Order: sequence, then structure tokens, then C-alpha cells
Amino acid sequence: MTSPERFSPPVCENYSVDHFEGVALSLFEVFRANIMATRQPVIANKTFTNCVIEGPAVLLALSGVEFDACDLGVIKDDPRSLLLMPMARNKVTGAIAFRDTLFRGCTFFAVGYTGPDTFIDQMIQVLDPEGKSPARDA
Repeated sequence: MTSPERFSPPVCENYSVDHFEGVALSLFEVFRANIMATRQPVIANKTFTNCVIEGPAVLLALSGVEFDACDLGVIKDDPRSLLLMPMARNKVTGAIAFRDTLFRGCTFFAVGYTGPDTFIDQMIQVLDPEGKSPARDA
């Protein structure tokens, strides 16, 4: 069960800004606002500081996406459960794509992560640095 303090920030009321700070927001609402403003499916050049970022959603990390001191949502389970491996080499459908975005001090809730192989490998190192999670069946 998730702690209620996690949801104490005020709910975001303006999704058209480039820097979100100290608010709870839905990744889908960020995506919808971006589509309406830019007509582009990739969210770019944003900063999220001390936000609660809510799914359900899959975040597709393209180039220049950084997570600094974030709680990515690991709960006493296999942290690799947060990662999804794309099956196609050049396209991911249904994920919310970010480029050149910084997430600093954010808490993620009900969010999975995907991206290029290098991103997945880096996330495994961050989420499971000692390789203690059960290995995937071959």
C-alpha cells in the first residue's frame, strides 16, 4: 500500500509550463498538453523538480533524459518489474516519450520505463546494482 504523504503535493493545474515544481501530475496529462501545444508526440526540454509523477503509464526515455535523486517506484520486489523491453528496434507504441528532460527529486507511482538498450542497461545498474533480483528465464 502506498503512503498517503506521497500524494500531498497540490495537483498540477498548468501543464503548459517547461518547469514543474512540487506538484502531483499525471504523465498522460503532460502528454495531452504537449500534443495540444506542439502537435508533437515527444515531450522535450522539460524539468520536473520534487514532483509526484503518476501513471499508470510507461515512460519512454530518449536521449538526454536524466533522473536525479528520484524514487522510481521500487517496492520490496524485483526492481526489474519496472522495465519493459521494446520488441521493435525503432518504435514503441503506447509509451509516453521524453527527450532532453530532467527529473530531480521526483517520486514516481505506477510508472514503467522503457527505452533503447543502453537506457535499459543503465536502469538495471541503478535499480539492481548488485544483481540480487531473480534473473529472467532464458
